[in-house]
Amino acid sequence: MPPLTELLGKLLGRSRGLSGLELRVLDAVRALLPAPQACQWDEQVRTINKVQRLPDGVEVDFYRMKQGRPSFDEALAFPNREGELLLAIVSIVLDQAPWPSELAARVWCTRGFLFSIEYDGSSKYVDEALDMDPPPPLRIDCRLVGDLAAAR
Repeated sequence: MPPLTELLGKLLGRSRGLSGLELRVLDAVRALLPAPQACQWDEQVRTINKVQRLPDGVEVDFYRMKQGRPSFDEALAFPNREGELLLAIVSIVLDQAPWPSELAARVWCTRGFLFSIEYDGSSKYVDEALDMDPPPPLRIDCRLVGDLAAAR
């Protein structure tokens, strides 16, 4: 992406790469998946090529784009093709912040594809703190609430 386009993308909340916080949340979910689903998860995450963040970091949406349009490769889809599936609830805690900082996140799939992370409030503070050198200690607890294998 050319530098000016990249800057505009960041200003508009769009980027190709996942942030440190997003990667940690997605890794926490992956750690709870059975091996075959974890491999599919890895491939879905690897093929994300557009990330759209809502203002103040309250939600992030993931897309796999081809020729300017969202692409849905059926070979990558999970068996559960429910319209919207709440897959996991994640708790993120920065213990050594100037004040304790806790953030809850919900990870959603749509029609068999990882689609979004919704935060209860702004994720900006935690995301920016993780860019510090060294990053502060972070506790992440994840609970699966949806079943990717349940065929619908």
